[in-house]
Amino acid sequence: MTLQFDDRRVASLDGQWDFFPVDAGLAELADLEPEPIRVPGLWEAQGYLSLDGWAWYRRSFDLDDTTGFWTLHFGAVMDIAEVHLNGRLVATHDSPFTPFEVDVTPWLVAGSNELAVRVLDPSLDDPEHLRMAHGKQGWANDVFPSRPSLYLTYGGIWQPVTLRRHGPIAIESIFVSSDPEDLTVVVELLNRSDDRLDAAVTVRTLGIDVEIGCAVDPRGTITVRAPLGSTPFPRWSPDAPALHEVLVDVRSEGVLSDTRTDRYGLRTVRVEGNRVLVNGSPYRMRSVLVQGFRAAELYGEGTVAQIEEEVAEARAMGFNTLRLHIKAFPPEYLDAADRMGMFLHCDLPVAEPLDHAEMGTDTSLVRRCTTAIREQVRRDRNHPSIILWSAMNEICLSRPELRRSAGYEQFARTLVGEVMANDPTRPVIENEWIEPDPDEVFVSPILTAHWYGRLHRDYLAKIDAAATCWESAARPLFVTEFGDWGLPEMPLIERPPFWDTRAVHAAGLAGSRWPGTVARFVLETQRYQGLSDRLQAEVFRCHDLVGGYCLTELTDVPHELNGVLDLHRRPKPIAVAEMRRANQAVLPMLVLDSLVVAAGQSVEAAVHVANDGPALAGVTIETRFGDFVAPGLDETLAFDASHLSPEEVEARFGESTWAARVGDLPAHATSRVSTMRLDAPVVPGSHDLVVRLSSASGITSENRYPIHVVREPVACGLGVRLAGGSSSDTEAALAAVGAVADAEGLLVVGEGGLDAATGAELRATLERGGVAVVLAQPASAAADYPVPVAIEVIGTAWGSSVFQFTTDHGAIPSFPRRAVLVAEDSTIQAVTALSHIDGRPFPDTPVVIAYKPVPDAVTGTVVGATTVGRGRLVFCQYRLAAPACVGDVAARAVLVDLLRWATDRRPVMAVEHTAEPDGRELRLYTWADEVAR
Repeated sequence: MTLQFDDRRVASLDGQWDFFPVDAGLAELADLEPEPIRVPGLWEAQGYLSLDGWAWYRRSFDLDDTTGFWTLHFGAVMDIAEVHLNGRLVATHDSPFTPFEVDVTPWLVAGSNELAVRVLDPSLDDPEHLRMAHGKQGWANDVFPSRPSLYLTYGGIWQPVTLRRHGPIAIESIFVSSDPEDLTVVVELLNRSDDRLDAAVTVRTLGIDVEIGCAVDPRGTITVRAPLGSTPFPRWSPDAPALHEVLVDVRSEGVLSDTRTDRYGLRTVRVEGNRVLVNGSPYRMRSVLVQGFRAAELYGEGTVAQIEEEVAEARAMGFNTLRLHIKAFPPEYLDAADRMGMFLHCDLPVAEPLDHAEMGTDTSLVRRCTTAIREQVRRDRNHPSIILWSAMNEICLSRPELRRSAGYEQFARTLVGEVMANDPTRPVIENEWIEPDPDEVFVSPILTAHWYGRLHRDYLAKIDAAATCWESAARPLFVTEFGDWGLPEMPLIERPPFWDTRAVHAAGLAGSRWPGTVARFVLETQRYQGLSDRLQAEVFRCHDLVGGYCLTELTDVPHELNGVLDLHRRPKPIAVAEMRRANQAVLPMLVLDSLVVAAGQSVEAAVHVANDGPALAGVTIETRFGDFVAPGLDETLAFDASHLSPEEVEARFGESTWAARVGDLPAHATSRVSTMRLDAPVVPGSHDLVVRLSSASGITSENRYPIHVVREPVACGLGVRLAGGSSSDTEAALAAVGAVADAEGLLVVGEGGLDAATGAELRATLERGGVAVVLAQPASAAADYPVPVAIEVIGTAWGSSVFQFTTDHGAIPSFPRRAVLVAEDSTIQAVTALSHIDGRPFPDTPVVIAYKPVPDAVTGTVVGATTVGRGRLVFCQYRLAAPACVGDVAARAVLVDLLRWATDRRPVMAVEHTAEPDGRELRLYTWADEVAR
């Protein structure tokens, strides 16, 4: 078929090709039967899931006339390509994400031409895989096996293929500096002929025409600069993404030889002290990580409409940046971000696993990585949406000591130098690293942290302390990875595709003793995920040094379910709502010591406001429990309260509301503005603590915190007999809740106190028909339990969360029944659970169960009771003693509940029904002790 060329003299070679999934010689293809395959597209996405190694692509095309000069362009071939035209090897390329061009002028013929491409997808055990800039192909396969993981190895011609006709002098690249005060266009020319040629280069943009004459040596290259100076044309910004076009023509001997157009934006990015400035204003990164995985295309991308929808979803959640993760995304993705005003943080495809011995200089690994960086940066550098490059991701994570080696330092300097040589207009992150470590960051002005943890006070305090530690740093610090898990919808699918791991999670959940529906569990995990992600983001927003954060991630991928959207881009509604709240440009925040309080207790919190925009005047902040309805105010609360005195504010809002007139807030800064004190509700249960901010300009923002209210934790003089040698904290905790020492009282084994001697005392008590409570014990104490048990560690590693839920049993009334625990246990922590007890997976009465999906799935009981001989053993793996000693309400409440349950004095909720005159029913809830008979 004769190729059809457009007005730019470009013809597409996309469409159906012949495919030979074998390692054969070119001549052998004539004797083989081809299979059809689509170009562009990965072969795994077209059914060849198990194909590693070599394969062939082939297609024919006709040309009526071959005069002139011809360039064959490949958008990208995964991973190594050998290009054959009419039986001749004409080029090789070994960067799987980036474009390359081939001068095919000498080998084209009039009539039929045959193009054949031999493609190598190295398997994970091929040494070549470790010497490539392969992105996340093969990453962490010990944790996420290649199939059904995202991180298998891929192969194929996965980006478009075109043939372009031009004159003897071709335009290789156009680079627009983007600085509106000093705009410069740089054009690189290549002479494809054997003669020295004079050329005239014309640059047209912003109503300016500049013509530059030059001479180009035979087969040589030349760089032409067109300085355009200052320009008043509109700048590019997220709010007003103005784009401009540059047209470059090159003529030789008065005849048009080549022409190209490109788009760009006018804006500046620079680092000043510990901040990144865009167009002179501080940039606060509110980012989300994008893996670029889709169900149909796998590691490819969707249509332009799908890309635009994805970017719009992120923007609607308040994200201002997308981190495009460890691969060169197709130009269509970057174009969409340019048009829609979305910043991009672009990773370059250098990631583990790689051959650490080849770090340094002049190795295959170094050559391939620098080539991949150069090709990606040169392809994408005119996109105004790109604000940051990352040269590497977590290199040497498995061997951090190598970061102090000369080879690593040279590797880092070489790669960052390659980025800066090809794009001096943006900052570059040297190696996306898990902790700020300026001593091992040799060139970059930016430090990074990858902080993964869970919804727990200790973890939030840990990252707060870590951020505080770096407040004197002279470089910007970005938390470029963080995030927790929430499960997606898990429908029953008879034959799920290989990448759909939801059935694995559904099967694990089915064996977990969860008492509700799968849909309910999914919803509860999303509630956990949303709150965990938001509270972590708030820690970062409380610190001006932290230039921003990147949530991992926008969408789920196989075996990673920390997306706020699922793999099909369906939202996890609660997680989406929480991140939309966290991403507000003006965010009022409460720094609470705990999300659990006793009924009627005074709640105290520092009040911070993160302002990512201009200065605000006349700011007032109000808080109250429940839905926010302040007397005399409309729903938006958009009013000017700057004239009110503190006494007038108090009179206006009443005793049920705390309010403060803050005054003025500075631009682009976080301020601690006050300390809030407010009494908690007297009714146990979950209550929202709502925070609203208003200003003279009418700006209103809202935040809210789920506060779990429990009864005052008092043990009412229960007698206990404490056993265990390491129980000083337990003794103090028991005293703090009002338990009293009694030689005949309930046996309590203190935390970490179960050893052989204590185990013997415990067995004797149970054999007599007694009851005993065993508080949290380490895995090493399993042998000393009175029945055989297995104790599993349930602490998280990267990539998963532990979901702890309650059954229908009401033994611990401080926790809601049949619910995934979110705020209710956020100050106490179980790091182990009993996965087997007396030959069974669960005790007689499981009350709190921990379920951890892949990787390293664990299901175990955190709180439960079981019969042992004539007695009853109650156990709890929550670590209660230390927090109870210092007044933690959650720890004290659970401790009291355990003691009451063990002595059969279970608190129950009684409901009294009364009727109001208007016919409404009023329910009154009271608590009473039920003595079991």
